[in-house]
Amino acid sequence: MTEDGTLDARKVDCHVHTGRCGHGTGTPVEFAAAARAADVGVLTITDHLPFPGGPEAGYSMHENELPAYVAEVDALRGDASLGVEVLLGVEVDWLPGAEERLARLADARLDVVLGSVHVLDGWAFDDPDLVERYEHTDVPALWERYFDVLAEAARSGLFDVMAHPDLVKKFGYIPRGDLSPLYERAAAAFAEAGVAVEVNTAGLRKPCAEIYPALGLLGACREAGVPATVGSDAHCAEEVGAGWQEATALLREAGYDRVVYFRERQPIEWRL
Repeated sequence: MTEDGTLDARKVDCHVHTGRCGHGTGTPVEFAAAARAADVGVLTITDHLPFPGGPEAGYSMHENELPAYVAEVDALRGDASLGVEVLLGVEVDWLPGAEERLARLADARLDVVLGSVHVLDGWAFDDPDLVERYEHTDVPALWERYFDVLAEAARSGLFDVMAHPDLVKKFGYIPRGDLSPLYERAAAAFAEAGVAVEVNTAGLRKPCAEIYPALGLLGACREAGVPATVGSDAHCAEEVGAGWQEATALLREAGYDRVVYFRERQPIEWRL
């Protein structure tokens, strides 16, 4: 820590997934070791909260795994021998109508709850096995729908951070024209709800080859006073801390000079 209580020059990675999520590999201990090797000072493990009715196509852990997951990560919190602060979080898919259940499942001693939108009208639009559906989709209408649902999720009060906020661009299907109205609407919803926006470097490893969010959306968030955090969205230990330099460059370009991470659902600032 520095004298003013902020972190030193190491990285923070506030979004990673272990093998429990159904589409990742590795254990929390392996991720902590990888974080130390990658000069990550704070690592928040955020496996996917169970979907209603259990796992869906390998997208999340099963509900009966949740207590073991919490215990497994909780055992690493406060372990100075790791050389990295390990925190406990979850990523929660916004499912309208399931607010009460989602709140109940997330009622653990969590440090952060990430909110995300992966499913629209029953379509897991970021699933590579379902990408052919884009060829028969009205992409501008899809983006309108996505950003409407994203704003709804932010305003639900369930989340601390909105993860990969323009995930809908994952496969490169992006409407032509000015996207700033969509971005400004999302930023306004984030500011109203008091959530942070995630700078998620996984997009660099996807077909869009671009960090989530685009500069236009991140800049709109900065203008609206929305704090930012950073996550690699690693699904294996080797990806922990990936894209940090690109993320900090984008943050600075958007006007940010600090980011936050969360401990016990409270934001802690870290200066860039």
